[in-house]
Amino acid sequence: MARLVQRRHVLGGIAGVALAGAAGAISLSTSAGCSRTETIRVSSSSEKAALMAELVTKYNDAHRAVGDLCARVEMSALTSGKMKNLLAEGAKPPEVWLPTSSMWLRLLEHEGHGRLLVPGVRPIARSTLVIAMPESVAAALEQSNRPLSTWADVLQLAQFGWASYGRPDWNKFILGRDNAETSTSGLAATVVTYNAAPGELTRERLNAVEVQQFVRDIELSVTNYGDEAVQYMQRIYDHEQRWDSNDPAYRPYLDAVVVQEQMAYVYNLGAPTGDPGQINSGQRPKNSLRAVHPGDGTLELDHPFVVMSAATREQRGVAEDFYRFLIEPDQQQRFADLGFRPLQDATRPTDQLRRTLHVPGDQRLDFVPPPDGELLAAMLESWQNVRRKARVLLLLDLSGSMREPVNDPDTNQDPSKLQLMIPAAQRALDLLNVDDEVGLWTFSSNPSVVKVVPVSRVGDVREELKAKIQGLTAVGDTALYQAIDEAYQTMTREADPDRINAIVLLSDGANTEPYAGGAAALLAKLDPRTRETAIPVFTIPYGQSGDENTRTLQEISRITKATYNDTTNPLDIDQTFERVFRNFG
Repeated sequence: MARLVQRRHVLGGIAGVALAGAAGAISLSTSAGCSRTETIRVSSSSEKAALMAELVTKYNDAHRAVGDLCARVEMSALTSGKMKNLLAEGAKPPEVWLPTSSMWLRLLEHEGHGRLLVPGVRPIARSTLVIAMPESVAAALEQSNRPLSTWADVLQLAQFGWASYGRPDWNKFILGRDNAETSTSGLAATVVTYNAAPGELTRERLNAVEVQQFVRDIELSVTNYGDEAVQYMQRIYDHEQRWDSNDPAYRPYLDAVVVQEQMAYVYNLGAPTGDPGQINSGQRPKNSLRAVHPGDGTLELDHPFVVMSAATREQRGVAEDFYRFLIEPDQQQRFADLGFRPLQDATRPTDQLRRTLHVPGDQRLDFVPPPDGELLAAMLESWQNVRRKARVLLLLDLSGSMREPVNDPDTNQDPSKLQLMIPAAQRALDLLNVDDEVGLWTFSSNPSVVKVVPVSRVGDVREELKAKIQGLTAVGDTALYQAIDEAYQTMTREADPDRINAIVLLSDGANTEPYAGGAAALLAKLDPRTRETAIPVFTIPYGQSGDENTRTLQEISRITKATYNDTTNPLDIDQTFERVFRNFG
């Protein structure tokens, strides 16, 4: 197993406590007699956003004061990787950032943006990375006397599939994981798989044949890369709610997912997105998750409290008070109740983890040391080369309704839906690797389908595709069902088993052209139980919601194990395309 060789890493004195100095001698009290209110903006990672929103409300309701200032917190949520990227691009920072891991700070510093951070980063909670498996999958492995306990076991499953484990009907092993550039669980999964590869892992050995092959073989079991863990967990949950334990042919949504332990915990309590309000108020999963802490390496996720250097002295004082509030016993109890590990020692499980995830009470984890920024950046670059490549067909609606104007308060002349879509689709192509494959079809009527560019290597057709997209015009009606049918048949017939094969479908209206059997017949054709190769169809209902057509698109994504990407407001199309294309690496 590879071991990370640690480099010198400063990160502005990551273990320090400089915030106390920033607050100076400012006294803390209640808000009676405040001269004014000082507000700080806090950005939380998405998986703990619901809990943080609860704690922010509690903090504000306490009417705390720092000296003669009333203290107040406003909170927003964004995945750690997305916030890191925005900060690196020069976006206005919040006063406090709460990512899931200090690894994002190391990357930010390595990219030359360490000046954005106030020295003295401290954790507010701790968790660990796990491989979470549905109980039915864990049971199947135990019946074969080959339980999964290491990354080497994942490699065996990825290489040989389920036939050698007594379940040939399940075919290939399916691993779920997030994109390493936007999600902490995705970044952490990349670190631990490289760490588990043969030999001592250094910057120089990242591209060694045996290291690259180890990671590539594991990546071959990934069917798509989630954009953020909370959405991935919700998809798993929704699928499992339809589980019939008496159906011998039942196949889980996936066989395992690499995720933060805390998310597996709240999933088992019926809160797949981490919302405390869902716990014990809804249905618990029928097929709960079992957490595996790989014996050949896992990471601690330290949930740092990061004050940004743009914060004023007064804001830093409020930030210090908010930090002290978060580490008080009552708040730390809430973190424990939501599946986090002890703040003082993440190697030990809490009583909650022992009860809900059946973590051994005597567990003592040995964490992989997190790499420095230089090695992390090199890992991300290497991962882009070894990750499973994509084969994607972009299927775009060019019916006349795409000419409809969209109310845009930021422009003097409202753009059409087509005018908004064109640059968004062009930018999405830049998210693909040169060795991915992509094609473009459009649909309307007379003809129903136009095969604009066949699926080809991105490096060979990206500029051609952008030019073709730039010249798109909208006219006619909507042969939606016929287009989906043809695209699905073609992508199934030409599927590459070594790639992530997918269709990205955008439509702004209902099917208007004759199609035998209607939506029911189309859905039957897409049912993965009726075909050996299933192609996920990522649907984008564009500028529409709540009607029969959107429900059909939602069902198409559900049965093909893809995502339904609500874009009721066409102004959101840029973010939607980015979110969808992140599934392909």
